[in-house]
Amino acid sequence: MNFNELTFATFFQADTLNTLDQQFLTHLHHQNPSLHTKLLAYRFGTQTVTPIQISELLLVCAPVLEEFMADLFGIHEALEASRQQTRQHDPIFEFKKWFVLRRARRRLMKTESLESFAELDAWLAQALDIHQLSQPYDKADRELAVALLAKHYLANKDAHTDDIEKLTRWCIRALTTPEGQAAVRDWVSFRLPQQVNHVNLVPTVPVSNEATGRLAGPHNNRRQRDGFKLTEPRMSSRAVQSEINYCIYCHDHDGDFCSKGFPEKKGKPELGLKTDPLGNTLTGCPLDEKISEMHILKRDGYTIAALAMVMVDNHNCAVTGHRICNDCMKACIYQKQDPVNIPQIETRVLTDVLALPWGVEIYDLLTRWNPLRQRQWAPKPYNSLKVLIAGMGPAGFTLAHHLLMEGFAVVGIDGLKIEPLPAQFINQPIRDYASLKEELDERIMTGFGGVAEYGITVRWDKNFLKLVYLSLLRRPYFQVYGGVRFGGTITVEDAWDLGFDHVAIAVGAGLPQALPIPGSLAPGMRQAADFLMFLQLTGAAKKNSLANLQVRLPAIVIGGGLTGIDTATEVQAYYLIQIEKILHRYEQLSHAFGEVRVREQLDAQSLETLCEFLTHARELRAERERAKLAGTKPYLQNLLHKWGGVTVTYRRSLRDSPAYQRNHEEIIKALEEGIFYFEGLEPKVVRLDKHGHVQFLICQKRVSDADGHWQATDEQIVLPTRAIFVATGAKPNVAYEFEHKGHFQRNGIFQYQPYQDIEGMLQPIPAPAHCKVPDFGPFTSYEQDNHRVTFIGDTHPAFHGSVVKAVASGMRTYPHIVNALNEKIGISGKTETPPFSKGVQGGISEEYLTFKTKMQDLLQPRIEQVQRHTPTVVELKIRAPMAAKKFSPGQFFRLQNFETLAPIVGDTRLQTEALAMRCAGVEPDNGIISLMVLEEGASSRLCATFRAGEPISLMGPTGVRTTIPNGGETVMVIGGRLGAADIRAVGPAMRAAGNRVLYIAGFQTADEVYCQDDLEAAADVIVWITACGEPVPVRRPQDYAASGDFLDSLTRYAAGELSDIPPTIPLTEVTRVLIIGSHRLVRMISEARRGILRDYFSQSPQFIASVHGPMQCMLKGVCAQCLQWQIDPATGQRTKAVFACSWQDQPLDMVDINNLDERLSQNRLQERLSNFWLDYLFAHYE
Repeated sequence: MNFNELTFATFFQADTLNTLDQQFLTHLHHQNPSLHTKLLAYRFGTQTVTPIQISELLLVCAPVLEEFMADLFGIHEALEASRQQTRQHDPIFEFKKWFVLRRARRRLMKTESLESFAELDAWLAQALDIHQLSQPYDKADRELAVALLAKHYLANKDAHTDDIEKLTRWCIRALTTPEGQAAVRDWVSFRLPQQVNHVNLVPTVPVSNEATGRLAGPHNNRRQRDGFKLTEPRMSSRAVQSEINYCIYCHDHDGDFCSKGFPEKKGKPELGLKTDPLGNTLTGCPLDEKISEMHILKRDGYTIAALAMVMVDNHNCAVTGHRICNDCMKACIYQKQDPVNIPQIETRVLTDVLALPWGVEIYDLLTRWNPLRQRQWAPKPYNSLKVLIAGMGPAGFTLAHHLLMEGFAVVGIDGLKIEPLPAQFINQPIRDYASLKEELDERIMTGFGGVAEYGITVRWDKNFLKLVYLSLLRRPYFQVYGGVRFGGTITVEDAWDLGFDHVAIAVGAGLPQALPIPGSLAPGMRQAADFLMFLQLTGAAKKNSLANLQVRLPAIVIGGGLTGIDTATEVQAYYLIQIEKILHRYEQLSHAFGEVRVREQLDAQSLETLCEFLTHARELRAERERAKLAGTKPYLQNLLHKWGGVTVTYRRSLRDSPAYQRNHEEIIKALEEGIFYFEGLEPKVVRLDKHGHVQFLICQKRVSDADGHWQATDEQIVLPTRAIFVATGAKPNVAYEFEHKGHFQRNGIFQYQPYQDIEGMLQPIPAPAHCKVPDFGPFTSYEQDNHRVTFIGDTHPAFHGSVVKAVASGMRTYPHIVNALNEKIGISGKTETPPFSKGVQGGISEEYLTFKTKMQDLLQPRIEQVQRHTPTVVELKIRAPMAAKKFSPGQFFRLQNFETLAPIVGDTRLQTEALAMRCAGVEPDNGIISLMVLEEGASSRLCATFRAGEPISLMGPTGVRTTIPNGGETVMVIGGRLGAADIRAVGPAMRAAGNRVLYIAGFQTADEVYCQDDLEAAADVIVWITACGEPVPVRRPQDYAASGDFLDSLTRYAAGELSDIPPTIPLTEVTRVLIIGSHRLVRMISEARRGILRDYFSQSPQFIASVHGPMQCMLKGVCAQCLQWQIDPATGQRTKAVFACSWQDQPLDMVDINNLDERLSQNRLQERLSNFWLDYLFAHYE
């Protein structure tokens, strides 16, 4: 690289990049003084220019920029090779234009007597040979050879009249005969645009030999997907160039609707935008990307210039393009035939630059410096103002980028665990993109990117997400922290106290709803969001993971949106990975410990499921062996269909579904993978088998009447199923307002009210109709002490529903934040330039360095101590000052180790799942949090391997705090090992408020008791109950000890039979009961309070029970794994499903204990096998 005496480390400083910009302007002036003048006028608005004039200017400047970049990076030779590779296809498009389209296609309607295709093809082969074009093209690239022959003929038409006619006839036969069509099947020159039929965008066929009415994709389009590598190779360079040549470059007459939106009437914007027959508003690209201009540059072989043109408006183009967005295609000028595949072109423009030497650095530089931009062509100096962005999905990271360009410092927080990137990528230039790239089935799930990470499948190359993450991590004024919950770890008020000047909410969507039908949430049934997040954040699809995600076939996905389609494809792919992993580990365990010992760990239901998985896995193994011997790919779909496959059900027709209307291509791709589709079904009942596991889904058949209205019929459809995934939509995430009422005005229940700054005052506006509405209202109602809060992405009604709209929200919101802080920026700008610490990459102001160090200390948890108390209890002391400060007794935390730091033992990475951890107490002054780990499964057992000093992901506090009465109450806490952790925090708070605490402590043996001093300090009276062995030694006169049956001992205490002296706190004085323990303990007390203990609770105390069901995100309504039914205490009927991570301690009368049992058994087989597998690893590896 030749950085003109500038070093890589300084390339992230604003002054360096502005110096680079001046160098480019000098270069441009030397080349074309007039162009230099026009570019400056464009930047500074000294002349009025039309969109067409802007396009013309940038198209001339872009090639100059490309040459400048070639000098800067020393890649002239590689760049020229890239240009030649792009332009080598040009003869093909000339051939297509002059022969296929203008000659052959126009004669298709004529009745002509022509030679056979075989005769004409023999002539063509001879002609290629005569003109020495048969080698090297004939075998490797006959299409190009034919195109070069056509070019030769057209160069001298008079001399080749007969040859031109014969080649035209060959083209006619290639278009019209089966053998001809087969010969040119993959030729772009014979790929002709087809008419668009909005009623039939997705070809389907009825499932053969089935009367129920399921649909499938055509058999000739099937793909045998195997695993979690990138599912679809993108278009070839030639195919992309073909799409570019198909474009008619509408920018030159202001008709580039793909970018600007398709108007009802050109020149009359007041009439708004058109809608297509499916009801989509044709907004065009939400970013107003200069698409037509990009096409011209790429057509002409300008590799870097084309990318620079994309990044004029789309700074983070790595996260748009192919398999992400299609707004541009829907608004293409071609409305009645196939549109130009713009997303494929855009992605190819990016990957061709990445393929250059230093391609990553070229892309990264263009994010920070792009002289073609009218604004933000280079970053502004640090202005001393700081913005907190809650959520690091597409909206959040885009806003972060733009604010950094404006000179702000940005701290991004996210509730998800965010993995670090290797330091060498951040601190050193990357020559080859290949060194950064990972196979998608092996990549580290970083957690950065929000829904782009966990919600989008491997249909999209997530290596692109790493480019954005890397680009931000390199910025000197950017920090990002995972495991920080907005509303838990940090509140709006905390942000101002920490020195932030603005807060932006980018927390996305959430609140998936349970299906209110009988049998809902039984084992085998879960939310689609839960499945996708588990699959793509825990590493469940990796063969070396310990994650427990149990799925059976047949599977049904309920819902017609893109989430449902993605869930269906991933369930099918995951099932194969799952059964192979189980078979491998089962055989290893059986060899090591004996099959009898392995099987005796499992209950009857788990054994049945294991048998099913092993049978399927052995069939899969046999098919792989057969395919290997035959030299073919295994026919995986045949097996999946034999086992029941995956079916998407929707209550209306396929073409009425949101997925069809927004991105029908994804349905086509899903059907290619063998997914089934069932229209017109309304789920009514989930029937269970003898073990309580889902077995059938009973649906009511619905039909459409003449007016298109769907009506229920009397017909019932019974679908066999072993797994049900609910994908019936989500809502904007407004959890903060539920948790901290009175901050943000809402429009309805699940939507923040948009506000617009009108002459310095916030005014409410109606929810915008689409993302191109000029006044969309980026602000919430919050306005206190000169502070405001914006909301973007899926949380905002204008930008809800897609990645590219989320990106657009960040791009369109940042100017409003800048304007809101203009006064502060002006004050900041008048101060002297702050001193810089040159020892840090980029050169960082010392004031900011102090701030950054403070944030790192507050928000990056580290292990302080790992202490074993008993053979099955380990205490973790974690330094997390901000989390410790915000903790209230009763709340809990989510604990995970980092995948990048987790050791690999054998072939297994010792990465934990997300663990819900009750807090035993905090030391606010030291920032220390104490967590008690009960070793019951593989993930919890791994906690003992953590080491002091290691960073750890600790999210929280989350959940709801325990209600602490204002004194005068008598609180009984019932719990075992888990309760012992919670009472260490809750008990002292209860006593400090003037309440008495009676602790009923249940343990298996006296050896299980830990932290006895702390437990005694937390309770006025303790009744120690052990199931067997000697009683716990009593150390205080008011305490009691017994051994034997728990309820019998508790009843004896209630009756005063454990001592000659009456109890200090009898049950008759108890006014409140907290049950903190397993679902078995909750059930026991629930039955006992109405049975043998009924007469002792004379005060009619309120009973509160901990609902420790399965949890994953613990962000209060994002993944919905924690959904738990409540019941009507009077009738016992289910009323609603609540998020247990948001309300973990619930009135006992409302807890559906049966459902709690069911939810905990969801992954039982895998959990037990994983635990045994960990035994194996610890026994066989040091």
